[in-house]
Amino acid sequence: MDILEENNKTLDGNEKLVPIKPKEIGQVDSVKSKNNPINNESSQSSTHIKPYDFKPGTNDNAHEQIEKIYSKSLSSVVYRTDRAIRIDIDDEHKDALEIGNRHYRLSINLARIYSLLPEDLSSTESINRLVARAITANAAGLPDDAKQILAQAEDRLVKLKTIQGRLQYTLSALTLVLFVFLISLCNGLTTAPILFNIVLLGSLGGVLSIALGFSSLEIDLDASGKVNCLIGCSRILIAIAASIFSYFAIQTDVAFSFVAKAPNNSGFYMIAMVAGFAEMLVPNIMSNLMKEGGDKKQNSPDPA
Repeated sequence: MDILEENNKTLDGNEKLVPIKPKEIGQVDSVKSKNNPINNESSQSSTHIKPYDFKPGTNDNAHEQIEKIYSKSLSSVVYRTDRAIRIDIDDEHKDALEIGNRHYRLSINLARIYSLLPEDLSSTESINRLVARAITANAAGLPDDAKQILAQAEDRLVKLKTIQGRLQYTLSALTLVLFVFLISLCNGLTTAPILFNIVLLGSLGGVLSIALGFSSLEIDLDASGKVNCLIGCSRILIAIAASIFSYFAIQTDVAFSFVAKAPNNSGFYMIAMVAGFAEMLVPNIMSNLMKEGGDKKQNSPDPA
């Protein structure tokens, strides 16, 4: 009864309910806004960067740092990060859907370019500008011009990667030859065993062959620099093995026996360098030996 009477007294008007202070209302709303996903989405959308607000050194809408801006308009911006050349389209622009469809239609041409570009784009800035110009032209409604520009960029990329691969191939081979030369020099070029000098001349013949055929070296565009270096070193190792084989071929009168009587082992050195230079010389000799051995086996009489 006492509780009922007290409640009636409070509701009947002698005592009023204590109003909530405005400060408390603000505190409650702020807590609700933090836990409300709808409010969070609206706050994130309010921080969406428009194309004309992009600046180098700041982050884009994907939270990656912008390295360079190539073109900017009210509808889109073409820019570069460390690893990609991108276009950001304003979703609120009246032509946003059409620009997006144009960019998707160019995706096959762009995929070929991106497959050739390195992971770090800072080393191919001249080609980056061509790609960005093509994306800009395509967004402006000039797809044919964009494809022509991308074809030029692809041609330049192929030439660049080919030259880089050939340089890596040649420099790695030359480095190995210098290493062999230092070993021979430490043993004395004139007093060293003949086999040391044969290895050196065979490697010199190999690097001479690479240098003369530099413009025709076949390079895999998908191969990394390490792979090209390993292939270059393997070419010198093949030349060394060929020169050693030629030395023993002369010693056993299997081939080149006519140079065995040359003074000061000059005949050995000449054949070693030729064997290193001509990549298929020793393999052809080995093939002929196998054929001769097979013919002798077929012509030999069967035991009774």
